[in-house]
Amino acid sequence: MDDVIADLTKAYADEWLAHYQYWLAARWIRGMDADTLRDILIRQSNDELGHAEKIANRIIQLGGTPIMDPGKLLQISGCGYKQPPGDPNNLKQVIQDVLDAEACAIETYNKLAEKYRTTDLVTHEMFEDLLEDEVEDEEEWEKLAGIWK
Repeated sequence: MDDVIADLTKAYADEWLAHYQYWLAARWIRGMDADTLRDILIRQSNDELGHAEKIANRIIQLGGTPIMDPGKLLQISGCGYKQPPGDPNNLKQVIQDVLDAEACAIETYNKLAEKYRTTDLVTHEMFEDLLEDEVEDEEEWEKLAGIWK
């Protein structure tokens, strides 16, 4: 059980940091087409927060405690956090940073879904659902990256 809670806690930290990364970038970016990206960043920031909520609920169901000290999110995270670029007009970098975050989430959830396939069906299904969401997000950002070459 400790291994499941540890994996869930790492995923929880990743989702909180992705939420914050996207939320902050949405407020920071400027320039032509920033409004288009801003709307997508805000929507996906809310999605990531929803993922964190699902994971927190599972941690609690299993008798664990979600991270209570936000200062520990970076320490526990597997995917980390990328702050918005110094230049708020660098939309291409924002897109790349989101793609990097989504790729890490996909790799993580793919591994975790497989890890719990036969030992914890509820956690397995949750990671499968999160994986599906992250793949959809990555596809959307790949299309945007094609526009901002």
